[in-house]
Amino acid sequence: MALEKGKINSSSLIMLIFAFAVGSSIIAPPGRGAGTDAWIAILIGITEGLLIAAVFLLLSKRFPNKTLVEICDLVYGPYLGKIISILFLCYLFHLGSLVLSDFTEYLSSLFLIRTPPIVLVAAMSLICVSAAKKGIEVIARCAVIIIPVGLFFYLLTILLLLKNFEIKYLQPVLTTPAEQLLWAAHGAATFPFAETVAFLMVLPFLTNKRDAVPATFKGIIFAGLVLTIDAVLNVGILGASEKVYLYPSYYAITTISIAEFITRVEIVASLLVLGNGFLKIAVLLYGVSLGAAQLCSLRSYRPLVAPMAVLMSILALYNFPNPAEFIRFNNKIYPVYALPFQLVIPLLTLLIAVMRKSAQRDVNSEPKGRRSPTESRRR
Repeated sequence: MALEKGKINSSSLIMLIFAFAVGSSIIAPPGRGAGTDAWIAILIGITEGLLIAAVFLLLSKRFPNKTLVEICDLVYGPYLGKIISILFLCYLFHLGSLVLSDFTEYLSSLFLIRTPPIVLVAAMSLICVSAAKKGIEVIARCAVIIIPVGLFFYLLTILLLLKNFEIKYLQPVLTTPAEQLLWAAHGAATFPFAETVAFLMVLPFLTNKRDAVPATFKGIIFAGLVLTIDAVLNVGILGASEKVYLYPSYYAITTISIAEFITRVEIVASLLVLGNGFLKIAVLLYGVSLGAAQLCSLRSYRPLVAPMAVLMSILALYNFPNPAEFIRFNNKIYPVYALPFQLVIPLLTLLIAVMRKSAQRDVNSEPKGRRSPTESRRR
């Protein structure tokens, strides 16, 4: 009995991947370690992210109707496969708690200062639980509604910000040392582009499996271009002070003021950003719950959604004692910590699957031994 009967099309997958990649990246922009060259770091990061995505897409193509949990069972066997699956699901679980932490800190720092963080975490978790229980098809439908509205408002925001943009703040270009620039680019690749490895739990439910590669690439590139434009705007509007702000995109939008009539646009922008965060957390919660149900051979993943959300919320409250620790983790630790789950596990699984297939083919193609003359005469 299938744990998930929902199906999504390629357009919905593009929207989901775009929302997933933008997600918390719009409030914690990648590539900031490169200073005014952050936009260049993001462009390089897109390339690395696409290469990592190509690995897990090849794995998904080899096992088109299987999630990573099911693939690990087939490739590594029931015991080692379950250990690797648990490690991967722990990463998705931790990533979900990190995203919850990001948005909780964002809301409590800028809008709901006196609201206890536990209330904010609980509110977001409840909405995500409702979506995850409905299945991937409902989550994808939410993306189809949220993303076009968000993009329309984003384009409108760019037009309103152009009068405050100063090209001189972006000059000179490529002043960042090569080592620092490449590290920032690698950080941009692991957060957020390579995080789409979570879609190994979603791709089996794509209606047309041939659309998996182009749809994933389109979603990543689309998100990367939006984040690149966002990085350019932040530096071009805030100048050297951009690196001082914890949420530069928010403070860049606060500069919008037209005839003292169009103001406080950042409130609407924050609501749309929360929509992207909701989609990212919902996908991660769904993936963790579905994977855990497959590990335990359950008939449904839905009973696990709420308990997983509670545990994820508890972890989100204790991830970081302050924003400075979050920045340090994001810039120094996460690019190394995430790589085994984003690249090593899919690549190793793919290589073993290919080698086993080749070995099996060699065994099946071995010529049968020649018969002896005596055996031939007897026949």
